[in-house]
Amino acid sequence: MSDVEGTPTPPSLTSRLAAGPAAAMKAAGALVPKKVTAVEIPKEMKRLVVTSPGKGDSVADCTVEVQTVPTPVPKSGEVLVKVVAAPVNPSDYASWTRSKPSSYPMAIGKEGCGIVVATGGGLATYRCPVGTRCGIGATGDQGTYSEYVTVSAVTGVFPMPEDVPIEDCASFLVNPYTAVGILDTAKADGSGGALVHTAAASQLGQMINKLALIRGVTIVNVVRRADQKELLEKLGAKHVVVTGDDVEAWKKELKEKVKEVGASVAFDAVSGDMTGHLLECLPIGGTVRLYGGLAGKAGNISPSDLIYRKKKLASFFLTDWMRAGGAMAMVPRLLAAGKVVNGGLKAPDGWCCSQFQDTTLERAYDDIVALLGGSVTGKKLRIRFDGEA
Repeated sequence: MSDVEGTPTPPSLTSRLAAGPAAAMKAAGALVPKKVTAVEIPKEMKRLVVTSPGKGDSVADCTVEVQTVPTPVPKSGEVLVKVVAAPVNPSDYASWTRSKPSSYPMAIGKEGCGIVVATGGGLATYRCPVGTRCGIGATGDQGTYSEYVTVSAVTGVFPMPEDVPIEDCASFLVNPYTAVGILDTAKADGSGGALVHTAAASQLGQMINKLALIRGVTIVNVVRRADQKELLEKLGAKHVVVTGDDVEAWKKELKEKVKEVGASVAFDAVSGDMTGHLLECLPIGGTVRLYGGLAGKAGNISPSDLIYRKKKLASFFLTDWMRAGGAMAMVPRLLAAGKVVNGGLKAPDGWCCSQFQDTTLERAYDDIVALLGGSVTGKKLRIRFDGEA
């Protein structure tokens, strides 16, 4: 990857960018689309950076700045994407206070969407010529909360549906692909007909429920409040357990639901004591897969569940699921997932469409802190780079 803080651009690459996108494509030996509008690529750009994690564990303790840095230049096999929009996910700010000191300053943002405006040449860039509307995943030391990013033409570019506004594709990756991965993993775990999911009223939880209905998978949803239960039931969820102060009461209800639907696997985004409660509620041989840590370190785990009841504590990590089995298995898996996700983005209320609250690069940090200070259910902050926020 190009380093956005990096060394001076080699003359050949500089001239390629200066000549405009069409010239860049011709220099790469690729086909140039008939309608390509030349884009003036600035030498510098803005990006959002965490410069310090602060002394506490809260996002509000961080120091976040808008920096001006050199615009990255694509190497061979890479493309330069002008970012249109990028979402704010829990997985984005979860690492702001937990990384190594050497990680700061930290460019942030894990996904986004935009338009390919230049290439670094090479055969791989043929699949995503200038003008391609795409989703992107951040790699290397770059983040998508940037005006421009360079990504691999093979693994970093996800073509988006032509009939969907590109800004509405901002949250195409982390949540939708996680939903597909969780349902596929549950099936592989031998629980193809049912599973338990915590923090189930989140945007991801809503997507999982919608996709589960399409696939005929039963979800036992675990939420914190009655209004969240009502929200999920309006989406078609049949099994929702509301946790509360009476732990034994809701655990009894959860055990009954698990037995009723035959679930043997739970996906836990909460952690803390919830992990142990889930293990207790699952049948002999059941598995809890951790994929989040909203409540901190996992606890309350009974050794008896692990030793005598043969229950398992495992993990689910999107990147591992995407890459599992090497390239021969990864490519068809991602093609299949992409088809499902793009189909869910097309419908006006498709299974993976998000409801966004827009902000700008300059306002983003304050809006993130304000959002975390209230309820984040049903809200997805989106940073706009096209002046529409």
